[in-house]
Amino acid sequence: MTSFKLFFLFVVITMMQHHGIIYRTDSRKPSMPSKETMQEMIKPTARNIYGTWRLSGVSSMDQGVVDMDGMIIRQDVVSGKPDMLISFFPDSTFTRVRPNGEYTTGKWAFDDVENTVFLTADRKTEEIGIMISYAANGLRLVNFEFSRNEHLSFIEYGRKLPRYQDDPYFGPNNQWRIKPEKSETDAQIKTRLLNYLAHISSVLQSAQVREQDYLSLEFSPGIVKLYNVGVGVVPENKIPASWINSFYSAEEARKAYGIFQDYLLEEKLPVRNTGNWVRDDHNILVEIQEGLKKKS
Repeated sequence: MTSFKLFFLFVVITMMQHHGIIYRTDSRKPSMPSKETMQEMIKPTARNIYGTWRLSGVSSMDQGVVDMDGMIIRQDVVSGKPDMLISFFPDSTFTRVRPNGEYTTGKWAFDDVENTVFLTADRKTEEIGIMISYAANGLRLVNFEFSRNEHLSFIEYGRKLPRYQDDPYFGPNNQWRIKPEKSETDAQIKTRLLNYLAHISSVLQSAQVREQDYLSLEFSPGIVKLYNVGVGVVPENKIPASWINSFYSAEEARKAYGIFQDYLLEEKLPVRNTGNWVRDDHNILVEIQEGLKKKS
């Protein structure tokens, strides 16, 4: 199994052995789907995989694509339940996040002759077959084929935004996830906190733009607590370990927590109740960010 597959699958599937750049020595073109599946197929193009996708199924069996009804599957594999989001952006970047805080960004390219996608991260590139279809609930499904009997299925989690740079999983909106190599100054810790708050704001904003009927912070664990209507801070003993680990040290994480907590205690937050709590909480978070920027 390549290190890239370890990044992508961890312990989910055992793959063929490759190292470094994968040159095309045999076609990675997906195997022919059934007639029933063909009726629901979408022509694979770069544009058709823009957006964010959530892991919905894992298959190492002959039937290939799994979970065609669109139901989320969390199969027990070894000691954990795999879950992840992968997002593809028009600037040829992609990001991958897991609920435990693991985060990777890289480059991607689509081959419209072979219907394959090249994913590059950590100096490793993998060529993967791809099929796109519709689930019974109307959402798109993408199937990555590492071999004819080894697949990962992802279901549509969020379509491309009109301005993709505003997507919560776009790289610059996730700088707070990248652990620094050395201790940070107070100003740098504050910048990291502001980037995290901006990310949460973008989760709220994108939910409005996409008119989603759900909102989840499970892939963005941190210290913000959302209310209907209002913004607060999680108790100190409930701070997610993944958020703490994104800082150089627990001490610096506590410093960022203190900055946010003190601001909420000292400043009078605006009272908003327009009947749309997602919009109201987004606007409150934006005002908190602006207020924190002005504080020395």
